[in-house]
Amino acid sequence: MKIAVLADLHLTDNFQTVKMPVLNWALQEIARRQCDLICCIGDLTAQGSDKQTAEILEKLNSSKVRFCSTPGNAELRIYGDGKNAVKFDVPAPEGMPVVLIDTAKDEPTAEELSKLAALPDNGGFLLATHNPVRNWSSQAQEAAKLAMQRGAVTALIAGHSHHDEADILRGLDPDKASGGVPMFSIMEQLPDGAWQRSDVTMPGVDPGEWSAAEREDFFRNIGISTMWEEIAALEFACKHNIRHVELRMGLEYASELPQAIEKWRKCCGETLSLHLPDLKLNDEENKLQKFADLAYKLGCDRVTLHVPKVTAAEFENVKEKLLERFGNDLQILLENNVVIGIENLHTTSNARTFETRNFGCNIEECRMWVELLRERFGNEKIGFHLDIGHCRNNAPISGRENLSDWYSCMGDLVNGWHLHQVEHKNGEFFNHRPLSGFYDKLISLGGLFMAQRAGQLKKAPMFLEARTWEGNVEAYCKLKDLFNKYGDYWDEKGIYVDRASGCHCHHRH
Repeated sequence: MKIAVLADLHLTDNFQTVKMPVLNWALQEIARRQCDLICCIGDLTAQGSDKQTAEILEKLNSSKVRFCSTPGNAELRIYGDGKNAVKFDVPAPEGMPVVLIDTAKDEPTAEELSKLAALPDNGGFLLATHNPVRNWSSQAQEAAKLAMQRGAVTALIAGHSHHDEADILRGLDPDKASGGVPMFSIMEQLPDGAWQRSDVTMPGVDPGEWSAAEREDFFRNIGISTMWEEIAALEFACKHNIRHVELRMGLEYASELPQAIEKWRKCCGETLSLHLPDLKLNDEENKLQKFADLAYKLGCDRVTLHVPKVTAAEFENVKEKLLERFGNDLQILLENNVVIGIENLHTTSNARTFETRNFGCNIEECRMWVELLRERFGNEKIGFHLDIGHCRNNAPISGRENLSDWYSCMGDLVNGWHLHQVEHKNGEFFNHRPLSGFYDKLISLGGLFMAQRAGQLKKAPMFLEARTWEGNVEAYCKLKDLFNKYGDYWDEKGIYVDRASGCHCHHRH
């Protein structure tokens, strides 16, 4: 008896993201492995919309393998009354030793717990649910414990937390699965009634499975943000052959900065960027214009600029003034073909409505602003600077627009990136934490890897943007160590070599 367990895909209304290939792969692999049943344990949709629900159920019903299902909390996001969540309440076929407990609202009801009490002693059932049993109330946990003590239940499996433990699987979402690439589990019941778990991971996602040339192509775009330590950062960039540097600095700078930039240019430098202050309707000190002049003076190849500092509600009434201000303040950059990356913003805990949040927190607004700028100034060097942390820490928008949606919808406009981690602590989310791996909470790079390989993204500098310079050093060294473990390295001539095969790839320049 082999039961394939699917969890946490979070499919949005956009079926062009890399999540659809993940689902298709999982269903094909399940059929290939001749599993007896598919068991879905929640959050296969991002919000439980009509479109998402219909698509997931159509895929499951079209599979050659029978399925059972229980909803997750995501299935209640649009319809809290359970209109679509109930469609995922599909009991296991008769004779299948699986009991599904609905924890879409976190805690199982008394009616759900009665399913456990009804199981026969020594039945050897698999308890499948969305919210892990350890998160249940003590009373509910006791009901599960009693079922296990009498052998009615002999194994547990849950999702929801997006990481792997003995009774939890990280799931299918390439944007959120921590600890590794998208996966599902196969629970196999052995002749003695015990259950054995094996995890099946999606091939081709992890850089370890890429060619050395592909890894080199990705890693060569990793850059750093100086975070007000520009001299130290440029020296570090020279030492580590980092081609892309974003200056985060004030108008006043050390006299040795131009020489440090020149040294870096001669060593390995390809892209020098400057993070500009916000575009505002009222900028009495002409701060933005002064920074634009500084970018030109320092010989920057590009700049990063947030979407305008206005609310989403007021944007339409002031967009002409903003366009005029943009043209005036950034005139020297526009005239000299300097690349301009428009960066997305995110909501804050006290500003999440259309009336209160900043403009440019969603895909539609960011695309509209970039296209308005391109049309007004006839400049294709104006593009999109994608900050993945801002996409992730962006409630409630992040519930319907996941990272993979941004990749799919904005990838053709991308000319720069900010990479950093988001931390959840004491009930709050914090941006600009250092990346410490490929597949961390709350941001996993699996979707980014997949989107790039699928051709959804233009290649562009990826600046590590932790809040401190030390954080960026930490993140860069960690990512370099991760890539180095595959055996690739730079030789003394600046050529990227696959140590395993001896294959020589690209030069540094």
